[in-house]
Amino acid sequence: MNDRERFKAVANFETPDYVPIFGFPGAPGMSGGCMKKTHDYLIATGMPADVGGFNENWACTDVESWYRYWGTTGSMGINFGLARGGRWFESTSREEDGYVIIESENGAITRQLVDNDITYTMPEFIRYAVRDRESWEFHKRRTQANDIMPPDEVAENCRRFDDRTRPLCISAGSTYGMLRGLMGTEYASIALHEEPDLIHDMIQSCLDGARKYVFPLIERLKPEIVQIGEDLCYNHGMLLSPRHFDEYCGQFYKEVCDCARAAGADLIAIDTDGNVMEFTGVAASYGVNAIYPYEVKGGNDLFALREQYPRFVFCGWLEKESINEGNEDTIEPEIMSKVPPLLAKGGYFPNGDHGIQPWAAFPSLCRFMTILHDVCGNPEGEFPRV
Repeated sequence: MNDRERFKAVANFETPDYVPIFGFPGAPGMSGGCMKKTHDYLIATGMPADVGGFNENWACTDVESWYRYWGTTGSMGINFGLARGGRWFESTSREEDGYVIIESENGAITRQLVDNDITYTMPEFIRYAVRDRESWEFHKRRTQANDIMPPDEVAENCRRFDDRTRPLCISAGSTYGMLRGLMGTEYASIALHEEPDLIHDMIQSCLDGARKYVFPLIERLKPEIVQIGEDLCYNHGMLLSPRHFDEYCGQFYKEVCDCARAAGADLIAIDTDGNVMEFTGVAASYGVNAIYPYEVKGGNDLFALREQYPRFVFCGWLEKESINEGNEDTIEPEIMSKVPPLLAKGGYFPNGDHGIQPWAAFPSLCRFMTILHDVCGNPEGEFPRV
């Protein structure tokens, strides 16, 4: 089997030749590299320096060598889009008391660590891009596309993916995740109640863009994964009620899921953090059949969810902190208590529950990968088995 065939087997509750250590975009677990500071520490603690896969400025360098060395894999993404003509915002930055202050011409101001591009901790969002109707209209005017890629260029770009041996993932956009990113959680939460017309307009804008610029690519390329990026949960559950999700996000999800199913997608997957116990059922009601990364500290319980949703595909749910230096004794219990029983039920991609932290040490990652590969019957990888 190749990577694509293996992925499809797991996604459809069939039996592959071995279970892949598969990383999804945005939350690759241990599969798709790490931030540069983390990568530097892995090398300092023993990983060969020629293993790539470090992420800097949100671009992963030589992830293929990471795949080979650690015996992991991931999806392909498209490197082109149909939309043309939109314009983003210029920004300026300055250092102040050990932090970088970034000011955008849309009015947003963020404060972050000086080396945040190679470490990544959550910035402090001092002011958001959308603060009222006027700032939304300015944002919409500036960013909306006004042209589309010509058909001959579309055909040329799409042909490159016709004979793929890895699963292809196409992002369909976002609903609440877009609101939270532009408005902040507090204003978005208030606006759901007090400014419904603004919220409907913002999400309708995303749906219009998906219809025009994303659905044609899904129909032509027939990806294995259609992904929606949301981050709409926190450690106690959803950041908006199921009622508000249905009211504001429901039409977007209905159309994305209809398009993806018609194109034969194996997974319609949502990237969201936090406690998704309630949201799993909400998402499933629209035809979504996968969520990742199922964070451990969010209080998720995949055993309980498997009883409720026997054909839903699960990903992650292995505590990322187990490979941090000093936590070595937690690795084997974490994997052995979860992975074998979940694999026995099918439809599970085992992995870390988000990404590798700066305190991860090479010997610990080797131990984690040794046990996980063994449980998955996975022979891949050049790393030293422990």
